[in-house]
Amino acid sequence: MSSGAKVVSAVIRETTPGITPTAGSWSLLRRTSFGVKPTQNTNDNDEIGGDRMAQGVSRGTVDVGGDVGTRFRWNQHDDFLASCFGAEWINNVLTMGNGRITFSVATYAGDVGIAQIARGCQVGTFQMEIPGDGDITSTITFAGLDWETKGDDTSYFTTPVDTAGALRYSFKEVTNIRLNGVDGGTGFCVDTFNIQFNNNMQVQRCVGTGSAFAGANIQTTFMPSGQVTLSWSKAAWEVYKKTFTGETVPFSFTLENAEGKYTFDFPEVQISGDWPDAGNTDIVQVQLDITAANTPPTITRVPTVPATAISVAPATSSGAIGSTVNLTATLTPADSSDTVVWSSSDPAIASVVSTGQKTAQVTRNAAGTATITGKARTFTATSVITVTAP
Repeated sequence: MSSGAKVVSAVIRETTPGITPTAGSWSLLRRTSFGVKPTQNTNDNDEIGGDRMAQGVSRGTVDVGGDVGTRFRWNQHDDFLASCFGAEWINNVLTMGNGRITFSVATYAGDVGIAQIARGCQVGTFQMEIPGDGDITSTITFAGLDWETKGDDTSYFTTPVDTAGALRYSFKEVTNIRLNGVDGGTGFCVDTFNIQFNNNMQVQRCVGTGSAFAGANIQTTFMPSGQVTLSWSKAAWEVYKKTFTGETVPFSFTLENAEGKYTFDFPEVQISGDWPDAGNTDIVQVQLDITAANTPPTITRVPTVPATAISVAPATSSGAIGSTVNLTATLTPADSSDTVVWSSSDPAIASVVSTGQKTAQVTRNAAGTATITGKARTFTATSVITVTAP
């Protein structure tokens, strides 16, 4: 007997498709479901023997692949997205390419000592579901080239490293959602939406190899698409009308938490939808199908780099009522992504407003002295502002 809680999943990127690396670390695959497995295809045997008894079936090809369900986390999905897009991340930006990125994906049920491994696994489809409540989920559909299993109480992988972010992205971390140039929450409310990147993968069989597995999994047309559910409004109606013209509109959104952010940008999507209707106690909503066309989408990732120290310049400043002074914070490390929060000990004497990630402007309002504090995480630095009568 085996417990699902004791089945550990792990993944390692391959250098040569279908060959599991002998060196390198395996990454723990956090998942809600695991459907990567072999499927034995059979062929009917219509032979007629000495009586009317069925003659059995013949073993045919074996398909390897399936869906892995996950919660979307920082860093866990980056390589899978790269495999789906067929390209490497360059300067933290991913767009469509023609490369082939594959993985060995394995599980081990430690309580019964049974292991399996699928090799040459390429991401054929990557789907994301962004709900109106709860965590953002992803479904990764793999297509593999080989599969093996054993029951000798050993695993195909060493202890895997958990490289996924500690936080799950949820509906609350969706920001900057825009469709047809309109911000969600302004011209319309976005209730739910989903996206998928589909390679329309095709299997190449190779007779003469002696193998029942696929010889290659080949990407064909790259088709990003999805569905967006909007509250019915003039802005939503303007988008709906594109159903009949074929015009493209831009669509973008960002997922951002304390560990980093991903911005998904679809420069051109075509719209398709049905005229909405609702009952007398329902909210009218319109569900629109979106399909990317002409220009490939991009994903931009920005990791959060926490500050470990802060200083503010100038440390002191003096001036007359009505004058201003600009303050600049320096964060350590220099590439920290934190935004400095500013405050004044006495806004009636000197008030402060943020003008950028690390900058602020102070306005001298009345004679006296006030302290301006810049804060990044738990770290603070100050500037003493003296205001003199004109």
